[in-house]
Amino acid sequence: MATTTKTWPTGGTVTLTYGGQGNGTIVVTGDDNPTDAARSMTVTVSTTVGSVSRQVTVSQAAGPNFRLKDGKAFIPKGSDFFNVKT
Repeated sequence: MATTTKTWPTGGTVTLTYGGQGNGTIVVTGDDNPTDAARSMTVTVSTTVGSVSRQVTVSQAAGPNFRLKDGKAFIPKGSDFFNVKT
């Protein structure tokens, strides 16, 4: 299993894990986006011998911008949330 972790420019990390062979799936997981703006980064994926490589863009939607004192996001009942920019 191959795993790599990258840091978002705005903080937090995204982890890419590949556990297959050939045209297997890459699983992408990451920290919640603490900002009110969507973010993305380009990651280069290559074979172990480097004969083939591709660039993949990983994107994440904006996070809710209603934060409590402890930094956790406030999400209204029913899990609906919205962003307000001033």
